[in-house]
Amino acid sequence: MTVSIEEVRNELDRIFDSSSSDIQRITKCRILLNNVISTWSTNVLEMLKEVIKFLAQDNVNLFVSRQIFSDFCMRLLPVLPDSQYKLLAQFMLEEMQPREVNFEYHMSIICHHLSYIYEKEENWKEAANFLASIPAESYYRFSVDYELELYLKIAQLYMEDDNPLLADPYVKKASVLKFLTSNNDLHLTYKVCYARMLDFRLKFIEAAQEYHELSNCPSLKVDERLMALKNTLVCTILSFAGDIRTQLLKSLFDDERCKIFIRSSTLEKLCSVRIIKSHEIDEIANLLLPHQKAETNYGTSILVEAIAQHNIQSIEKLYENIKIESLARLLGFEPCKAELMVGRMISEGRIEGSINQKNGFITFKLRNPNELLESWTEIIESLNNQFNRMNEILLTNSSLQKDKKDHTDV
Repeated sequence: MTVSIEEVRNELDRIFDSSSSDIQRITKCRILLNNVISTWSTNVLEMLKEVIKFLAQDNVNLFVSRQIFSDFCMRLLPVLPDSQYKLLAQFMLEEMQPREVNFEYHMSIICHHLSYIYEKEENWKEAANFLASIPAESYYRFSVDYELELYLKIAQLYMEDDNPLLADPYVKKASVLKFLTSNNDLHLTYKVCYARMLDFRLKFIEAAQEYHELSNCPSLKVDERLMALKNTLVCTILSFAGDIRTQLLKSLFDDERCKIFIRSSTLEKLCSVRIIKSHEIDEIANLLLPHQKAETNYGTSILVEAIAQHNIQSIEKLYENIKIESLARLLGFEPCKAELMVGRMISEGRIEGSINQKNGFITFKLRNPNELLESWTEIIESLNNQFNRMNEILLTNSSLQKDKKDHTDV
């Protein structure tokens, strides 16, 4: 049996004019919907739009419209192909918008599913926008866990879109709600979001601490822990020098998993504050995310500045004084930039020394004998470790050559 759009309009008018009770109207509306769906003609979406438009009117009893809209949300819309779902769902949202307060529950279901569809299509921003349109705070039926999960999901989607400014308000809302729930999964999701937000804000040492905790969290999957470890490594390298950075680098050097991302020799140089060369910078650069490649006030990348400051600390250990021009050559900077960077590090207390602009020298404060001894001990230990590794490689190669010779003789 074929049903036309005109017949749908006429049938709706008859249902609401002749039926004596709302229960009867609901029953007859469901029969009409079944007839429309069973035909599944090319204009079925237009017929369904007629039903939606009619039920969204102010003069239709809310008890009836809510029941039928629930049928739409739970039974009809989910079976539609994604392309048709998007068309009908967005039309439904527009029609319900003037009476939003009365249809918040239905609109939230639709927005969740639309978000899911756009997320599958990797349209992160549109997926986040639909969730953000849900008025979670205005309706009593939504629990704390629902609100918290919603805010965290919105923040995650905006961050996937590399849009931390839009994600930030939702992370802040979640930071308040997390104290009101005992749901461990939501607490863990919040920690992941918070770490990523610190990373986006370029607060690298704080982000590294959060990531490091996540990298050892048994509740996360193995690949998620590895990703957290990689982020720990990158954020630690990009952070300013200090005790926390030193401790994290030592902890990462002892973590065998780090060999997946960076050579041990490079990580060892970072731990022992030895000069990092350009090819090693390129190795680290391959690990960076787009926002971590931003330029600094010196006109260089964040990584180049971080390694330059690391190298200045290494030079401080080796020299009593050095010409600004010589330092600039070692860093690969212009002399004025090298001088500005050293001046900033001195003013922030990260190195001890002074700059004599008249004769163009930087003088580092003499360290006490115990510090110098400790520094040279670290260098000697590092060299010993490298010699031991070379010996192991040579012995292994020698053994292989001998086995090969013996096999040939036989």
